[in-house]
Parts: sequence; structure tokens; C-alpha cells
Amino acid sequence: MENDDDDMLNAPLSDDFEENLRMENELLRLKMKAELGSDLHSTGESDPELENAFLKHIMAFEDNYAKSKRIKVFDLLDQPDFKNAGELDDEQVSIELDRLFDLLAKKHIAVDFSADYDDRTKYGFIVDELFEEETEDMRLMGMTTHFNYEEFHPNHQLDIGNRADEFITGWFKKSLDKGAWCFGDLFILPDRRTLSKTEVAEKIKTIFDLYGPFTDCDYKIMDISFQLNENGGIGHAEGLVKYKAMLENNEQVDIRGPFKLYMSCQGGWWTIFHLVFPGFGY
Repeated sequence: MENDDDDMLNAPLSDDFEENLRMENELLRLKMKAELGSDLHSTGESDPELENAFLKHIMAFEDNYAKSKRIKVFDLLDQPDFKNAGELDDEQVSIELDRLFDLLAKKHIAVDFSADYDDRTKYGFIVDELFEEETEDMRLMGMTTHFNYEEFHPNHQLDIGNRADEFITGWFKKSLDKGAWCFGDLFILPDRRTLSKTEVAEKIKTIFDLYGPFTDCDYKIMDISFQLNENGGIGHAEGLVKYKAMLENNEQVDIRGPFKLYMSCQGGWWTIFHLVFPGFGY
């Protein structure tokens, strides 16, 4: 038997279709707050039909999550017959990898690789490792479960390169601020003074305010290096950068030279703690 809340949600509340949806959405939000502790507010500007579908999707997800159990990926795939990578030659690995990806897609599972790896590495990871991982046994229409290879096997060189890309492209777009993910909480200067990321972001903004848009931007990362330790690790990315900046008097300044971004790793995340970059000064 359905409870009273469900009866209320299923009963028409108004003869006006749109008004009925808005009231139903409000009841859904109240139900979510009571049952899930979620406090979703409506701006009143969203399409009531889209909002209704969104709220019902969340309710369905939470209901399935509460009822779900942990299950091995191997069992979620109905215990498929795949040989270990060591039992296959390279051609067989590639063929079986395609078959494996087809099966994963049919079961709404995606395995993401952020860098280029050979087929044997991908196949071996899925069959020898991922099959033994446990996940929630949830099957919702339109929902795909994602696994990321780098969460199991961190690629520090890739991560450092990504942080460098984020900083440099953010510089070119003049979009860097204290909320930038590439910044660490503290910056360490050569004389051992420290600055907060807020202070560094303010200095960067002061530089940005001197110029119009940056143009003719380009850069090349030429070296990435890192060392891991028990507390995380330290590393750097260095290379060459160039861009043009327009002053208020319309004078164009050609800025170019080497850069070096010093980074530290904590909790598996690399962030910048010191930088040498053309056009920037502490």
C-alpha cells in the first residue's frame, strides 16, 4: 500500500497543468527535505516540467541507493568469461578489449583513461583489478557508472601537466583568482616568506588590471619532474611561454621567456606553491 505522501504526490492538485506541476514540485522538495535532509529551493524561473523530472530523478536515485547492496563488478557483469591478460597475445588482447568495452557499455559502465595506455594495460586493469572492485548495485535508466584508471594508478606526470595547463590557460584568459584549483593554500618565496593564495591572487589581479586582453598566446611544457615521499611529494613543470599585452596607451608589450611552476602533492592532488612566470612578480 502506498503511503499518504505518495497518494498526495499522485493526486491532481489543480486544474491548471503548470500550476499543478509547481505545487507537485514543492511537495517533492518538502518530501526530500523530510526524508533525505536535502533543502532544494526553486528560483521560480525554471521550467516546471524539467524541474519535476529532475526532482523525481533525484528521488529515484536516492531510493535505489538506499536499497542497493555492494556487489563486485564481475558479478554486476554476470560473471563474463574473459581470460587474464597474460594468457593472450597482443592481437587477442585488442580483440577481447573491444568485446569487453561492448559488454561494459551494455551494462552502463564506463572505464575512463585520462592518458594514452596500450590495450594490454587497459585490458589487464579491467579484468585483473576492476572485476574485483565492489560498487553499488544500482540500475537506473540513463545512469552510467564511471571508473577512472588514474584513481587506482595515479599518473603524477599527467596531473602536474594538467595543473600547469590550468594555470597558464587561466593566465591567458585572465581568469585566475583565489578559487583556482591549481593554487595551493600557501606560496613559499625564495626568502622563505609565505603568502596565502588569496594574497597571490590579488597580486595577479593587479597585474591583469594593467593590461587589456592577452593575445598571440602560446606555451610549451618542456619538462615535468617529481619526487614522492611519505607526506606526498614535490615536483615542477617548466617550459617556454609567450603572449602579447596591450597597455592603456595602446602600446603592445611582447612578453616571453621560460617559466617554472613548483608544486606539492597532498592527498593525491598537485597544487602550485611557487611560480616563476614571465610578467609575474611577487
